[in-house]
Amino acid sequence: MKQQPTPFRQDSAPEDRVAAHDPGRAPDGLDAVDVEEAEAALVAHYPRLVRLAYLVLPHGGGRGRRVRAAHAVTQRALPRRRTGTPALPLPGPRGPLEADGPGYAVLRVQVLREALAVADGRWRRPGPLPQVWGVRLAPRSGGAAELALDRELAELSAAGRAAYVLRALERMTPTEVHRTLEAAGVRDPEVAAVEADEVTAPGAVRGRSLLESPEFDACALQARPTDLIRRRQHGRALLAAGAAVVVCGALLGLPGQG
Repeated sequence: MKQQPTPFRQDSAPEDRVAAHDPGRAPDGLDAVDVEEAEAALVAHYPRLVRLAYLVLPHGGGRGRRVRAAHAVTQRALPRRRTGTPALPLPGPRGPLEADGPGYAVLRVQVLREALAVADGRWRRPGPLPQVWGVRLAPRSGGAAELALDRELAELSAAGRAAYVLRALERMTPTEVHRTLEAAGVRDPEVAAVEADEVTAPGAVRGRSLLESPEFDACALQARPTDLIRRRQHGRALLAAGAAVVVCGALLGLPGQG
């Protein structure tokens, strides 16, 4: 019979909602998350985790590549074994994920860690990004408010974007933002928080965060064709190269030394 994961303890301060952690505890203690639990959280909240990665990733390289990188980052976030949660803020009543527990908290930190590594150039060999041949995928364009906010976020550092997103999208308190950034490997969370405070573009319209708009949804995408002429040229070049390889292989297989 499969053992159910033990609920996490929380601090007495309701504004922190932090999972208890003791570095000396065994992996099967209260501060551990099963792979199955993390996978369930990934499946349930995949669009939100992809949105988080998309917002933190650097803006260079085009929206299409950023979308594919966001999906790759999120899919790499799933742990391969039982994972500890070093003082991770848990979703609480102010946020949209009050029914979720430490599984989502672990994935959120891991997505941030991977996205920050991409921004810092430490993710040198991520493997092949997800590919879609013949079409270019990008989120739907938003209005002037979303465009202004996206431009300001592009000027922030990756840590600054992460601090802003955790506050505006995950609705964390400053203490929670600080602890989450620390868990994700940010060296100076205070500087990141100050940088996020300098964003002047409006972050909400009619009480709803702009970060929840389709402009930043890397799962609700619109498809457009790629450069058709260039695709044909590349296709012809590949056919010619394939024919040359076949001819060379046939010649090398002939008898004699000539």
